[in-house]
Amino acid sequence: MRIGRAPAGWAALLTLVSCLPASAQSPAPIQGVTTTVSDLTLADTVTQLVRPVGATHVGEALGLATELQVATMPFVASSSGFVIKLDPSTGLQVRTATTFGPSFAERALTSGEGHVSLGVSFLSATYDRLGSDKFDGLQLRSLTAVSPNDGRSGIANVTVTSKTVLITARMGVTDKLDIGGTVPVVTVKVNGTTSLLNGNGQMILFAKGGGQASGLGDIAGVVKYRFYAFGTGQPDPGGLAVMATMRLPTGDRENLRGLGVTRTMLSFIASGGQGRFRPHANAGYEWWSKGVSVTSDYAPNSTVTARHQLQFAAGFELEAAPKVTLLADLLGGQIFGGGKVGFRPDAVPSAGITSSNSAVALPEGIRTLSLAPGLKVNLKGKMLLAVNALVALHDSGLHSRVTPVAGIEMVF
Repeated sequence: MRIGRAPAGWAALLTLVSCLPASAQSPAPIQGVTTTVSDLTLADTVTQLVRPVGATHVGEALGLATELQVATMPFVASSSGFVIKLDPSTGLQVRTATTFGPSFAERALTSGEGHVSLGVSFLSATYDRLGSDKFDGLQLRSLTAVSPNDGRSGIANVTVTSKTVLITARMGVTDKLDIGGTVPVVTVKVNGTTSLLNGNGQMILFAKGGGQASGLGDIAGVVKYRFYAFGTGQPDPGGLAVMATMRLPTGDRENLRGLGVTRTMLSFIASGGQGRFRPHANAGYEWWSKGVSVTSDYAPNSTVTARHQLQFAAGFELEAAPKVTLLADLLGGQIFGGGKVGFRPDAVPSAGITSSNSAVALPEGIRTLSLAPGLKVNLKGKMLLAVNALVALHDSGLHSRVTPVAGIEMVF
């Protein structure tokens, strides 16, 4: 299958084949009538790809799961890696912390008045799990009948990937107040096949399709204010801060790059330590201007709506060497109301059907827990290299088991 390019910057192609019955063991090519649908958004591509082999609205459920994962992927931390201040006891300009700061969580330390940091990070994710199930080879429908010819099994072999470039900027307005922003540039790619088999293993329908979309994700603006210090002097003893993050609906939901709602998160930050070991902890609640809804096949005429989320993080920085900081964060969260896809009995099985189950959108939120190990290295001057990984320990939605992250930061 060849993917073309549409003027809007995305491309999709879907081929549906209504097959003549053929043995599943036969090496003969699939025969039947081929229908090609082009110029679809990625959301439409997923819907058209899975609808013939699953419940009517399962494509919307999978699309929502993808949007939530792409749009709520953790951003890199707003804290500057280098913070230089005057030490009153010596009259010298010194680093306020010997560590370079966390990668995903936040520390209370601010950038310092007049200091600016710029960074570019890259994340690459392959969403290969849906809850505890493999996304490749996922069963979307299971129907058993008195006659095997009336049985049905719908299987999806779909790969969804995202590549995100994060461009960040932070500036210290005062010694206690930082402002900044993050611009994500996201490429989402969908590719796969679906097939519908009867109870004898004979193929009834086969679909193949895919597409790719690139553009802005949901842009974020950040304000952080440190309101309390645990002490005075250098190195910085840590303290308490609050941070407000607003995510704007700049990502295209139809191409799975955003949620189409304004999101505002208020976070509380605590960090401390004067030596080589510096712990930190965060907790925040994100309010969404409206819910993100899809139609569910779980109950007649029902709608599933995801809205608002809770996030938390805890971890530490360890000065392994003067130019190397080792990092570890535990990141968790809860999206409320929707986003989970599960296998449930169909409401009204037809005559002659002994059981029927389908993957559907559930009125349940998504819980996540990830480990984020990594390190930051001072390459030269005030340039930092950060290398990390997001390792999913638990995720009830569509997710990547391991997401590598790398970035460069400069402080001016």
